[in-house]
Amino acid sequence: MSIFPIRLRRLTAPTTAFLAALALGAAGTAAAAPTSNTAGQSTTSLRDASTVSPQSLAQAVAGPNATVTNATVSGKDVQVGTVKGLPGDGNAITEGVALSTGSLIDPDPTADSDVDFTRSAVLGPNDALDTTGDFGAIEDPASLAQVAGTDVYDEAVLEFDVTATSSNVVLYYSLGSEEYAGATEGTPASWQSRGYKDPLSIQVNGTECAYVPGTQTAVSAATINESSNADYYTANVSGHTPGQIPVEFNGYTSALPCQAAVTPGQTVHVRVAIADAQDGQLDSTVLLRTQGLGFTDKQITDPCTAKAGTCDIPGADNGSNGSNGSNGSNSSNGANSNGSTPPGQGKPGVTDYSAASPTAGTKSAVAGLPLTGTQALFLGVIALLLLAGGGVALMLRRRRLAGSEAD
Repeated sequence: MSIFPIRLRRLTAPTTAFLAALALGAAGTAAAAPTSNTAGQSTTSLRDASTVSPQSLAQAVAGPNATVTNATVSGKDVQVGTVKGLPGDGNAITEGVALSTGSLIDPDPTADSDVDFTRSAVLGPNDALDTTGDFGAIEDPASLAQVAGTDVYDEAVLEFDVTATSSNVVLYYSLGSEEYAGATEGTPASWQSRGYKDPLSIQVNGTECAYVPGTQTAVSAATINESSNADYYTANVSGHTPGQIPVEFNGYTSALPCQAAVTPGQTVHVRVAIADAQDGQLDSTVLLRTQGLGFTDKQITDPCTAKAGTCDIPGADNGSNGSNGSNGSNSSNGANSNGSTPPGQGKPGVTDYSAASPTAGTKSAVAGLPLTGTQALFLGVIALLLLAGGGVALMLRRRRLAGSEAD
């Protein structure tokens, strides 16, 4: 009886050789040359425990002078961390804390722990329309299944307490997602238009505030896009072709203000959570701006958009750490009343990248599923077995032909 499985025994010798070549080629991708990251961009994650912690992330959002306690996170270590150097097109957030349903960092091709993602969900350029980190996680500590109305996966959560210094809290955030692209050129309708809307939740003292400005509509790729609330949206995809803005998202929102009434001097509990809906495919990421949390005595009533505004926080010692009379509005064009842009905040409009070559450095991603050293060895062994089987099949065939001729 043959030692090969029935499906392998039915293969012809040429087919066996072809499959062996494929296996060897797949094994070779483990040592494939890395692609390039956009110059100046970087991410960290909780994997680097020496420099990143839940407390340091919460403090980065609230600012160095805020009193922050009880910071906790949920999710894989690569899902939560910091970003820096992102493009600021469309009043986007360029620097801050990130929570993603995928990985913030590129995979280590030699690490067995990095088999669940192929590239960073954030770092540019936009290499693919389907960047996915699928960790198989089904835990739902933030009850996002109730928000999505379906099963959720790969949830990431950051929670912390901060002491209020005025009567209104403001937290600037942005959503970026792969769900803004379609499946194929033949089915160009974006995933978000087909019901895939990864849920985002930002709560202050248990009250939801991640709403489209001026509404009670929850922010998602389905509610801010090229046809809905488009003033807050920047596309990074054209048809089925990745866009030229050097960030992995296929589309993203401008910086949006989460606002809630609070009591000065009291502890405020903040919870930020994001998850994949329906399946674990296609990453979505929420960015929280550096020093993007502040307290003010008046709400932002005319928020910035992708095309206009400063996205600042009214009042002293907020946002740009200086007096600001702009009310976070779109009345000015890219700078607040003292002429500066808040830390980690981009500007209105989109740069023309058609003649630019923004890539430099290395990006540790490989084509398709990243292979660890163990996987590469395994595929190599399979390839050798297939080649050996093909050789045996050819030898037996020749003997049968020789016997027939002798008869």
